[in-house]
Amino acid sequence: MKRIFFICFVLLAMQQNIFCQNRKWTIQTSPFLMFSDLFIEDINDTLIIMDLETQYRISSSSNFSLTLSFLYNDRTVYEYDYQTNKEHSFKENYYQVGIKPMYIHRPFETGLRGFFLGVYPNLGFRFSEVDENNKFFTELGFGFNLGYKWIFRSGLTMQIGTGIGKTFSIPSKINKDAYINSDGRLTIIRTDLTICEFKIGYSF
Repeated sequence: MKRIFFICFVLLAMQQNIFCQNRKWTIQTSPFLMFSDLFIEDINDTLIIMDLETQYRISSSSNFSLTLSFLYNDRTVYEYDYQTNKEHSFKENYYQVGIKPMYIHRPFETGLRGFFLGVYPNLGFRFSEVDENNKFFTELGFGFNLGYKWIFRSGLTMQIGTGIGKTFSIPSKINKDAYINSDGRLTIIRTDLTICEFKIGYSF
């Protein structure tokens, strides 16, 4: 009886593996980024973040990924003037659009699922509006990601990951405070940290 159960389990696992290997595309997004507005301190501020990633299986060990992302932030900035010993505030609106192609290597040759290592360049555009002073920035960077993706029999996918990178701004701009990017990366003085990436989607 145990042998029958074992054979059924092996056949089910093989069927699941073959089913997942046949999938060529994945479309996924980061659901928690859409609710980032709930975690900002000032209720008068607005933060909207959206991303969409597609992955294509080139071979059992190689994938190509392209992520498009958008961010809008209407926030109140507080600065302390040490000469007058007073704090003043101003409103800042800024927009960010990001494009991130990535080469993904899966060392265990699992197609679109399983453990992966990724390397990417990123290109972004940021427009900042403070009172009547408008500034446009081009952002160029690169980084590395690693993580794991599950593909369920229904085609639904779940991916977790982390990573590190570096971004340069043209013209140069150094932010003393950490800020989030449109694709979920946290930038701390030009160092990009993907602390805990979580994505859900569908593979076909």
